[in-house]
Formats: sequence, C-alpha cells, structure tokens
Amino acid sequence: MLKVPQKVDHALSLMRLLAERQGTGAPLSLEDVAGTTKVSQGYLEEVARLLRAAKLIEGRRGAGGGYVLAKVAKDITVADVMVAIEGRTWTAECLGEQPKRAANDAVWRKVQGQVMTTLGAISIADVVAGNQLEARSSKLEAH
Repeated sequence: MLKVPQKVDHALSLMRLLAERQGTGAPLSLEDVAGTTKVSQGYLEEVARLLRAAKLIEGRRGAGGGYVLAKVAKDITVADVMVAIEGRTWTAECLGEQPKRAANDAVWRKVQGQVMTTLGAISIADVVAGNQLEARSSKLEAH
C-alpha cells in the first residue's frame, strides 16, 4: 500500500474545496476549511504556504479574504500538489536492511515513476468529479 503523507492528503483536500468554489470567484478562508476538514487552522496555514509558493493557490487579503486556485482546476494535477508539499525528492518509502534495499532501488524508482505518472494524469477537476477517478482505477486494476 502506498503511504501518502498526511500533509499531502490535507493539501489535496484544500485544493478540492477551492476547486469546488472556483466558479464563484469567492475566496475560501482557512478558518472555514478547518471547520469542514477538522484540521487545525495553523496546520492548514503551513499547507497553504507551500501551495502558494508553488503558485498553485493565491491569497486574497481583506474582509472576505482567503484563498483561490491560481489556475483552473483542470490544469493542476495531483502530482503538482505532491511536489508542492513533498518536493521533487519524494521517494517510495522502503524499510529494510541497507544492502538488500540498494539491490531493490531500481524497482522502487520504477514504482515511484509509475505513481507520479498516474498522479500527473489526475487533475484537481477530476478529484472534484470523482467518477472519472473510479473509471481510471478500474482500467488500472485490469492491467
């Protein structure tokens, strides 16, 4: 089973909520997100800072301020979110003895490449739609 960092999962939840509001043009406050997701506002601020640095979201100041997506949801992938939070050095986690692990590195690099390819094929709009993800999962399981 792939171990997804909690911060990445929270970032994806934030991106999904922002995408759901994208058509309204209204920013979403982290206070509202914290209430919806039951994740602390302070933790969400750290997640938002990373997403903002990656130019995936933009902050709006003032009364009624908050965050909006920096691009349309179909142009942001789950891989973009993963890289924003974990960096390009994200690797498949491997536990074990060092000599055995070194012998298996090529396998885990290939797995990581496939995971990132799959994440790169899923947009935030797909995450919102949900049903497209289920269809893709069925195709992947068939292989």
